[in-house]
Amino acid sequence: MKNIKEKEAKISIYINNKEVLYSHQNMLRVINTFFPYLTNDDLNEMSEHINTLKEHRHQQEQQSKLEAKNIPIQSNRHDT
Repeated sequence: MKNIKEKEAKISIYINNKEVLYSHQNMLRVINTFFPYLTNDDLNEMSEHINTLKEHRHQQEQQSKLEAKNIPIQSNRHDT
């Protein structure tokens, strides 16, 4: 897969010759439709990309939880 700058890419989703909204369901439907046409190398590269993305999200989630622990509880914030 080639890296494409987001500014250069214009992506539209068509299902049955009709442009559809960018919904989670529509994106998954299109992605799943293309899986059988991808080579093993494509699938391996995609798998690595997915694993990297998941790990990054996990790290961000852990960092967010640590930062949330440092926020003082304002138990009397409505008493002003």
